[in-house]
Amino acid sequence: MTNAIEVNEVLKTLAGLYTKAQQIKEAIANQEGIVKAYMSDNNLDHICLENGSATWKDVLTKTLDMKAFRQSYENLYQLYAVAKVSKRFTFKVA
Repeated sequence: MTNAIEVNEVLKTLAGLYTKAQQIKEAIANQEGIVKAYMSDNNLDHICLENGSATWKDVLTKTLDMKAFRQSYENLYQLYAVAKVSKRFTFKVA
C-alpha cells in the first residue's frame, strides 16, 4: 500500500508533468499559429510538405441546442434525459 509520503512524491512529479504539458501545449499552439498564418496569407486550406501535411479550413457542424430544446419541449426532454454518474480527478499545481 502507498503511504502519504509516497503520494506526496507522486504529486510533486505530477505537478512537474502538468507544468511540462502546459509548456508543450503552448509550444504546439505557437507552431500551429505560424502554419495557420502561412496558409491564410497564401489562401491555402491544405498543404503537403516533406514533414507532413496540414489542413485548416472552415467546418460546418450542427448540434442540438439542448437549452432551447428543453425550454420548448420540457416533457420530451425529461422523457429522454439520462442521468450518468462519473468521477472527476482534478489536480492544481501549488
